[in-house]
Amino acid sequence: NKSFKIPSATMTSETTTDAAAAIPDDVPSCWLCLEEGPDEGGAPLVRDCSCRGSSGFAHLSCIVKYAESAGKRLYEREGPSACMDPFNICPNCKQYYQNDVHKALAKACVDFVEEWFKDEKNFLPHKHLYAHALMTQLVKLDGENDGEKAGGEEIIAKFFSVMEEVKSQLEQLEILDRGRFLIIRDAFINLEANGNANIGHFYMSMNSKEGQLKAKEHYEKARDLFKTMRPKEAEISVSEMNQIISELESELSGNVVHDEELDVIYLQRDYHKCLERYGGQSSCITIHTGVALSRALIITEYRTIEAEILLSKLVDVSLRTHGHDHRASKDAMSGLTLARERKVVVRFEDVSGWFQALRYENEGEDCVVQGPIADPRNVDEEEQYSFESTRIIPFPGTPVVCHGLQKAAHLNGKIGDVRGLDVKEKEDGNKYFDVDIDRCVVHFEDKSLAPVKVKPTNLRVLFDLPKADDAY
Repeated sequence: NKSFKIPSATMTSETTTDAAAAIPDDVPSCWLCLEEGPDEGGAPLVRDCSCRGSSGFAHLSCIVKYAESAGKRLYEREGPSACMDPFNICPNCKQYYQNDVHKALAKACVDFVEEWFKDEKNFLPHKHLYAHALMTQLVKLDGENDGEKAGGEEIIAKFFSVMEEVKSQLEQLEILDRGRFLIIRDAFINLEANGNANIGHFYMSMNSKEGQLKAKEHYEKARDLFKTMRPKEAEISVSEMNQIISELESELSGNVVHDEELDVIYLQRDYHKCLERYGGQSSCITIHTGVALSRALIITEYRTIEAEILLSKLVDVSLRTHGHDHRASKDAMSGLTLARERKVVVRFEDVSGWFQALRYENEGEDCVVQGPIADPRNVDEEEQYSFESTRIIPFPGTPVVCHGLQKAAHLNGKIGDVRGLDVKEKEDGNKYFDVDIDRCVVHFEDKSLAPVKVKPTNLRVLFDLPKADDAY
């Protein structure tokens, strides 16, 4: 039996990621007014899209003027539905604005719609556009921020005022043109249902009981509205609202029940909807949704191989499309770092706990690990050790490969995720450290193979996944 501690001076940096962004050599200028430095009001140049190098910088005031002008042209050429795009999408890189820039432009879009359509020649299309703009602004706000909370309440009041005006107009339209009424009514029901769901999300962001109660009320309104829509279009939305409402009721009553499997199902649905809506994986919205799905696969279902394959693709696409310094790229790289952590259990004399396996040495006889891992994790306080590989027990969520099996030799070389541990707890012992861990439950990537229980000594941690295609 052997183990030894590795001096900190020789520790590798396998658990860190370099996220430094390149600084453009050229002095940036506003691509709209061509001026360098702040605008007349003292506001600096901004860029929060996917432009790189010295391109894409602009004054926010210039972007707003451009978006208003472009929005008017799009309205005259394509109608109301297209005139919001310049407030959402950078015309240079064709990607969505992010963070504070997107938040400011969402507000500017509401102001633009209010001013441009105040004559209300096309009442119902204008109101639909206005309500949609209000909800786009609302979803960018944080209910925990007092200022944004007040702004959100004002937006919500405007939204419902618009809905009341629309209902009054629809009553008149039903008398004049029943067919047109039915088409327009369905569009506004969908808008009001999704609006209530967004309002529910806003109130949930307050992280308070008051917010939860208000959120529940609006989720229920959204669910009831979805029920009136065509079944195929609304069935999933009704199910999602019911799940959120059920979890809220449980939390409010103090009896928290959370179905993590449904989280994965909903995220899979959302991810595939993003792929269809935004034309592939390059959209930052699709990337963020894919990262959320991957994290759920890792944390709730221990499907790390599947998650790592998806995250590797998302990182590659995001770096090519958005660059290293974009929030979508950072989100994807952070997710991939999580997916590539190989957690193991080690029990050896005075050293035991959860560790991150780093690599094998001496032809697989020894395994270098880093830890113990505290909660929350503090990498700076961890040490590296080398243990005999036979003392390493892969933790659920760790990719492994089978080896040395005699009675099931056909499984040797097969890869999969550890999804559970077959343990016998000692009296008053810790579930993982004061136990006899007899087997690891392995689910194979080859779906034709049934899950099996394998002794830890017949498993090796899989650090590098083979290249493979997957459903994503």
